[in-house]
Amino acid sequence: METNQNGAGRKKLYISAIIALLLINSVTFYFLFTENRDKNDVSTQKIALQENFKSLSDTLDIRNMDLDRYKGKNAELDKSIAEKQDMLTQEKHQIAGLLSKNKMTGAELAKAKGLIAQYEASISDMQKKVDELTTQNQQLAQANEKLNTDLSTEKQTTSQLSQQNMGLSKKVEAGSLFQLSKLDVEAIKKRNNGKEVDVKRAKAVESLKISFETGENKVLDPGQVSLYVRIINPKGETIAVADQGSGTMQCESATPCQYTKKADIDWASTNKKVVMYWSQNIKDPGTYKVEVYQSGHVIGKGAVTLS
Repeated sequence: METNQNGAGRKKLYISAIIALLLINSVTFYFLFTENRDKNDVSTQKIALQENFKSLSDTLDIRNMDLDRYKGKNAELDKSIAEKQDMLTQEKHQIAGLLSKNKMTGAELAKAKGLIAQYEASISDMQKKVDELTTQNQQLAQANEKLNTDLSTEKQTTSQLSQQNMGLSKKVEAGSLFQLSKLDVEAIKKRNNGKEVDVKRAKAVESLKISFETGENKVLDPGQVSLYVRIINPKGETIAVADQGSGTMQCESATPCQYTKKADIDWASTNKKVVMYWSQNIKDPGTYKVEVYQSGHVIGKGAVTLS
């Protein structure tokens, strides 16, 4: 009887041990299964994060190139762009360091997720900055275009006014010149009684008599007006004797040229008769030409020929 009881006790003990082993194996299997599943989940999420990071990294490179186009225009703006780019570069390196690990813990995975979220937000901020700069650039371009258009119009208007003023100045200048209708040049000598007679021979001439009338001019202001007489000998040379009043004047070509004698007249807006005499270096036969200048312009011509 006692033997049967001992056998039953051992049987119960074996059964309990088997049940305990089964429970331990089940728990162990559960933990192993859960750990393996968690590892698979971490690996899957890591791959997804790597793909997301690659896409964001490419976007960052594009945004950096966009921002580089705006550098060098404003010191404060350059500083802001540089700080933003440095921050993104640091975040990029930190995320890349986590994702480069062969094995990641759940905590590291969570940290990588948070950094990528910050990274994405920073890139979004950078995109806004690019959009703002693009808008400002377009506005500046439009303003510059309008300014250039206005400036071009202003220059054109100024040029037209300058041309008109130049034309008016030339008209006024031309209107202020005398119009000599006739300029007489005579070779003369004086008789004992003082009477002047014309001569034709160079050896007999004592002086050249140059006479003309200015005519009326309502444009020229009253006052002293200087007229310059230029006598050109048969050789084509200007006759000039310094101690007889000869000098230089500005001609139409804007270069100085010689004159023979100057006549200063008191102009009072009415016709004025002018008579001048010249007696130096006129003994050679040939044609002596005479030109009268006012303000550098020829206003009258005449000539006389001596044999």
